[in-house]
Amino acid sequence: MNYHRFKLPKAYCPKCSRKVELLFSEESQEAPQFYICFKCKTVGQFGLGELPANDYSAFSAERKKEIQEAVEEIPDKYVYKAKGSQLRLEEKSDTYTRRWLSLYEYEKAFGEKIGFETIDFRADKRLCKWCNQTLEGRRTSFCSDRCSRNYGKATFFKRGISTLPYRIASRDQFYCRVTGADLAITNRFGVRIPASNHQVEIHHLVFVSEGGSDHETNLLTVSKQVHKDYHMGITYAVEAIDKIKKQQLLLYQDKMYTTEIK
Repeated sequence: MNYHRFKLPKAYCPKCSRKVELLFSEESQEAPQFYICFKCKTVGQFGLGELPANDYSAFSAERKKEIQEAVEEIPDKYVYKAKGSQLRLEEKSDTYTRRWLSLYEYEKAFGEKIGFETIDFRADKRLCKWCNQTLEGRRTSFCSDRCSRNYGKATFFKRGISTLPYRIASRDQFYCRVTGADLAITNRFGVRIPASNHQVEIHHLVFVSEGGSDHETNLLTVSKQVHKDYHMGITYAVEAIDKIKKQQLLLYQDKMYTTEIK
């Protein structure tokens, strides 16, 4: 049974008061409807759009079993069956988390390393990556240790994006593949830095809910607005991304669909 995932403004977890994910069956309106809180791992059932006053622990043992069996039908082993989601079942804890594959998991899943490292935007390699000043002596990247630290903070500690999508954005030079918009940050020296300006999003050409994988051939760098427009069915975004999808499927169809991690 496939479930679609929604968020509603007033849907909060009765246990920790965080927003919850609402799961509605696409096959039947009479099927059990659930909410899951990924903060405190609470699972519950609701009806008529109202959350119950209790949480999963308040259900009877028999009802807990029924709910657990229904929830277990939602995902495959590692892929959560919800449109566009990145929720995966953690094998050790039997809980669901929204995260990207690590580089280790990527290599284990696909039998290959992702082919893109971080990038260097400099047109002239004799200039500092951070302040654009001429390098002196034997320096090859930064004119000072301060510039090196500032660059590291921007591209690693404060980049605001997981490693796998960061590699995909690096592959695409931090440009939106649909509009060509520049999604990289520009520092106070006017230098373009390979880090997110909070507008970078990575789109799955084949949806996760349709068996799409996290292989690099199935991932596309787009702006936040383009990503939103695509899922809203706006013509320009749908036509552009679907064209890329068709081209990729002709070349990499076997890699663009889920490979189970052993």
